[in-house]
Amino acid sequence: MKKTAGYIGLDVGSSGCKAAVLDQKGNILTEKRREYSFEYPAKGRVELNPVTVWNCVKEVLADIAQENCDCELRMIAVSSIGESMVMVDEADNVLYNGIMYLDERGPETVRQVDECIGTDEMHRITGLPPRMFYSLNRLLWMQKHELQILEKTAHYFLFEDYITFMLSGQKMVSQSTASKTWMMDVKKLEWSEKIGNTFHVPLERFSKIVQIGTIVGNIRPELAKETGLPETVQVVVGCHDQCAATLGAGCTTGGDVAAGEGSTESLNLVVDQDRLTDDFWNLDVCLEPYIVPGTYMVPVGQHTHGTSLRWFANQFAKDLKSVQTSAKSVYDMLNEICAEDAGEVFFLPYLTRVNLMDAENRSLGVFLGMEVGTTREILYRALLEGLSFETRFCLEIMESSNLPVERLVAAGGCSKSDLFMQLKADILGCDVSILKNTDAGISALAMICAVADGVYSSYKEAAEQFISISKKHYTRDEQHAVYDEKYKKYKMIRETMKQLYTQI
Repeated sequence: MKKTAGYIGLDVGSSGCKAAVLDQKGNILTEKRREYSFEYPAKGRVELNPVTVWNCVKEVLADIAQENCDCELRMIAVSSIGESMVMVDEADNVLYNGIMYLDERGPETVRQVDECIGTDEMHRITGLPPRMFYSLNRLLWMQKHELQILEKTAHYFLFEDYITFMLSGQKMVSQSTASKTWMMDVKKLEWSEKIGNTFHVPLERFSKIVQIGTIVGNIRPELAKETGLPETVQVVVGCHDQCAATLGAGCTTGGDVAAGEGSTESLNLVVDQDRLTDDFWNLDVCLEPYIVPGTYMVPVGQHTHGTSLRWFANQFAKDLKSVQTSAKSVYDMLNEICAEDAGEVFFLPYLTRVNLMDAENRSLGVFLGMEVGTTREILYRALLEGLSFETRFCLEIMESSNLPVERLVAAGGCSKSDLFMQLKADILGCDVSILKNTDAGISALAMICAVADGVYSSYKEAAEQFISISKKHYTRDEQHAVYDEKYKKYKMIRETMKQLYTQI
């Protein structure tokens, strides 16, 4: 009897890597994970060691190979973080840690880019508004502070194509991940010669940009021997992790939004190419090539989403943490005691100065409107409201350029909270569907493999088999009207704090 085809999705994140085997219907046959952590070599510096990451990847692949999944392992695809580079020498030895998106070094590089080309022109070329955490900015910083490393660098990888290279020996990077560097022409889908020449970046040392789903070749024989994977496993070009999360949410049509409700909140809107007007380029948002031909993805969001919940639990719910059980977490208990109304208490969810949506906004987190009777329960409600208000602010940015939200699908840890998701539906005025799949990104990678393998003719067809919705939270009109008025106050607070922190 012919074995079922098995597809390996390999997600290489900022805190760990996960590999899973899925069949052609999207069922997870086995799943393994390894964790690692950031390195903090100095104040304001946040790095990730590529060697540590690769060693963990090999371990999870070995774990996968040891499982008897009763399937034929056919393909593997990788998703990973964007922006952060892996620099190697002629012998493919790693020369420097990846500088992470939370790293604060080099804010002056944005001004340097503006002076040389202009950030408006850069936006039109690359699809990216000015931010200090892009790959180009890190290179400009290193030109001044770590030139000896650049002189030794034979090839520049991003984490996605670094792992693909270590799997296959081939140097190819997806359009979606390459677009996060501030060096790719988002319309031509190739490295920008203008940017490379202007900033003296040897673009020929970066991987070839290819379409998501391109079959690279088989895994390296020595890796097959080390991990126990069959040598016949083919490597398929994956994508940026947010692109994977969007596809894994079943978002294949313009107007669909995938809401990644994790430590950060990523709101990824699928946009049909013909909806991009000149007004779009006035928005302070990114444009990323999407996996479905003829579409792009516009990611917005907030860096300290689930992070804010974790911070609150650590600081104000230690008594609850001490009695939590396997069946009931500290977040479940906070939801149970949460106040029904925060009144005039507001929370500004900025627990880092790295602001995803507004590079000039240096505001930090604030609870505003407290009085002697303000309780922990009220503060928690205000926190959930503040996070939801910020989500609404992000979505309104896109709607202002005639890019309406038609459907929102949420996934990730925070989406498990009925209280939080219902509150979000009421504040947004948009129904919130909850993804049944526990890991959208992994499902997407298996879908990419299945389409590359010819099982499905399109990603839409694959999504119909892979994706299902567990529940839906509907907007309650009466509550939405109340929050409309409170949201107006939130926006005033947001702008006031922005101006205040500009002065101090």
